[in-house]
This record gives sequence, structure tokens and C-alpha cells, in this order.
Amino acid sequence: MNRKSLNRVVSVVIMVALFTTMLLGCVSQTTTTAGTTKATTTAGTTTAATGTGTTPAGTTQAGKVDEVKIGFLWPLTGGSATIGQQHFDGAQMAIEEINANGGIKSLGGAKIVPIVADTETKPDVGSTQTERLILKENVCMVVGAYNSAVCFPASEVAQRYKTPWLNMGGVKNEITTRGYEWVFRPNNMSDYDIREMIDGIKLLAKEANQEVKTYAVVYESTDWGSDAAKVFKAEADKLGWKLVLDEPVTTGQADMNAQVLKVKKANPDVLNTSFYTPEMIVFSKALAANKVNPKFGHWTVGGGAQDPAYFKAVDKSVYEYMFVQEDWDVGGPERYPWIKEIAAKVAATKDYKINSFFAQGWTAAYLAYSAIEAAGSIDKEEIRKGLLSLDINREDQKRQLMTGYLRMKFVTEGNVTNQNIYSGGTIIQYQKGVPVALAPAENRLPGAKAVFPIPDDWDTRGK
Repeated sequence: MNRKSLNRVVSVVIMVALFTTMLLGCVSQTTTTAGTTKATTTAGTTTAATGTGTTPAGTTQAGKVDEVKIGFLWPLTGGSATIGQQHFDGAQMAIEEINANGGIKSLGGAKIVPIVADTETKPDVGSTQTERLILKENVCMVVGAYNSAVCFPASEVAQRYKTPWLNMGGVKNEITTRGYEWVFRPNNMSDYDIREMIDGIKLLAKEANQEVKTYAVVYESTDWGSDAAKVFKAEADKLGWKLVLDEPVTTGQADMNAQVLKVKKANPDVLNTSFYTPEMIVFSKALAANKVNPKFGHWTVGGGAQDPAYFKAVDKSVYEYMFVQEDWDVGGPERYPWIKEIAAKVAATKDYKINSFFAQGWTAAYLAYSAIEAAGSIDKEEIRKGLLSLDINREDQKRQLMTGYLRMKFVTEGNVTNQNIYSGGTIIQYQKGVPVALAPAENRLPGAKAVFPIPDDWDTRGK
């Protein structure tokens, strides 16, 4: 054979090998002789599932799909580590239930293998990990990644490689306003979060026959914090409320007394904040130390104020009367026996109670499963179509919507692409250390009532 003919043969062999790798990319290796593989993780580590068999990746010798690899990208170290771990816990528990109940039935009972990666709460790491999950781990979709500053660039990587990205946690508006057909968001965008909060303030003011006149915004200068403040100001201005303080804060500060004293001087009716856990702890302690008491309360856009680590770090007097926009239906465990059952399991096996982050992880895993079940395929385009086909109502769901969304359907309208427009959360107020659901009305439990206006009782608060 001459050199030219040999080169042709080598080229054909390489092309066939590449095509085969792409075709089999969404599933993990298994073996018929040495047992199956399993993915596990703890905070700060990443473990990929690998196989030891000789059959093609993810197939038995008869060609049947055996395991399906899904990438899960969470902040397992860094400032949002405890939050990322709770997302992972929810997803892991959901996957264990799905696999125990027969796996993906449209694929003959294929089991889900979670491939978990750590963003380190850093945008560049999140993007690199997304690329690694897609190109090296060969996952068929990626779920993640909580922080808006990570979700935004990481989802762009998924779009570039035409891999379904199921966004969970990140609310930055632009995540679903770029026209990306491979990016899907079940949870709120920032606009929705703030409108829920504004509607809650209006509802409580009406019930108490009070009028809001002034407000202040204090927020971390990240994608999420800046976006939330921008939307809050726009909505408040429409209502004729006067802005008396606009204070962005650089993350990593160990002392926020200067910012809190500005709030005290401005004396707003409503104080709106957006902080992740470390900054929320510092700001709240400074607020309490200086006995700052906005007339209609401190309203925070979730984040650190939803993290059990925050409540362990501060005295309950610090968050007494605080309003929080929670990213799930806080009353779910009281309304639905199956959520109550999971809540009991979480309480018995974790060092925290069930919360919005666990619920989001659970919901994300179940939605990923539901999309692949609908697709009946490991092909990424078919999974994308499976996501588009989902239409799940809260009252007739099959354990998918622990978050309590009234409905789950991805919609494209106006400048928004693949956004669940039926998502929502709950406005709660802490009263004697207990979260009380107040808004919207359908999420308020019987007998619940707001403390509004806020009493000036710092010396006895929370006792």
C-alpha cells in the first residue's frame, strides 16, 4: 500500500472513531462482570463515575442503555459552599428515589449517574467545569449552578456545545433573555423575585392601612445583587416611593457598620437587601448592633437569609421580623404528605431542616429525569425537545415540584427564551424565630398574620 492510500485509511478510521465517541457520549461505562459504578461527592470534592467493563460506554452487549450521566454543577467550596451542598443533597436524594423506582423507564430502566463538579463559587471555574463535564465526562445535560455570576457564563458554554443546561438558582434576568435555545430556567428570574416582594409589601401595607413613602437598597455588587437592586428601584419608582439610599457593597467585607449607619441616617420605611451568606451575616449583625429599625421592615431577596449557616451564625433577635423572599412554598410540608415525609428524612439525616435550596436541588433532578423520560433517548436534541414538552401542574404532579411552583412549563415570549413563567416563591416573616408564610395569599397558612409596622423593641426582640 502506498503512503497516499495509507493516509486515506487512517483518516477514515479516525472519523469512524470520533463519530462513535459522539454517539455514545451521554452515557457512562458499565460492566457485565465487575459490578456497576456509582458517583458520590462531599463538599469540596468531585468524583466522576467510571467503568471497568469492555462493552461500549453505557451499553450492554445487546446495545441497551444502562446508565445515563447527568452533570451537576454546584458551589461546594467558597462563599456559597453550604448552599451548594444543600442543592446537591436534594438532587442526590431525588436521584436515589428515581433509580429505586425503576430508573428511566423509556430507556428500559436506565439508572441516572450524577457527575458532580464544584464551581468554587467562581465564574471562571464554573465555565471550565461545564466544559469538562461536556467534553471529558460526556454528560448529556448539565444542571446548575446557583450563583447568577456562575450560571450566566457557564450556560453560555453549554449553549456553545449544544448541551441542555437546566438552570437552577441563578435569577439574573439575562440568563434567559439571550435567545439561547439550549438554556432552560425553572426558577424565578430577578424580575419575578422583586415583583413578589413588592406585591408582598403592598399587600401587608393595605392590610395594616399603612402607606409606604421611602425606601433604601443595600446590596452586594455582584450580578445577582446589582440586578435585584436595579429591578427593585424600577418597581418602587413606579409606585412613587422615594429612594433615600442606594448603597452597593463590595463582597468580602468584615465590617459593615459604615453602611448600616448610612441606613440609620436615611431612615427608610422599607430596607431592601441582597447578600449571599457571608455578607448577610456581617450586615445583619451590624444592623442589630446599631438598632436600626425601618418602619416597615428589612426585606431581603433570599440568598444568605435562606441558608441554615446564617441562622447558626447569628442570634435569633438579629432576624426577628425580617421578611425573606423564599424560593419555594414554605408551607409545602404542611400541605403535601410526600413533602412532609422527605422533610422528616432530611431532619433525621442532615444537620439542617428542609429548605429552598434542598427543594431546588430535588426539583432540578426530577425535571432532568422527566425530560429524558419524555425524550426516550440520550440524544441531546431529543432531550432539549423533552424539556420543551414538560407541562406539570402542582396539584397533579408526580413528586417533581417540591419547590411548589403552580406550574412548570418553559415558555418563549417577547425577549425571554425557555423560562418557566409560572415559577414563584413565598414571602415569609420571622416571628419568634419561626418563618411565617404571608404572601402570596394562596401560600399563607390559616391564622398567619404579619407584624407590620415593626415595633421598636430591640431590647426584648426575639425573646
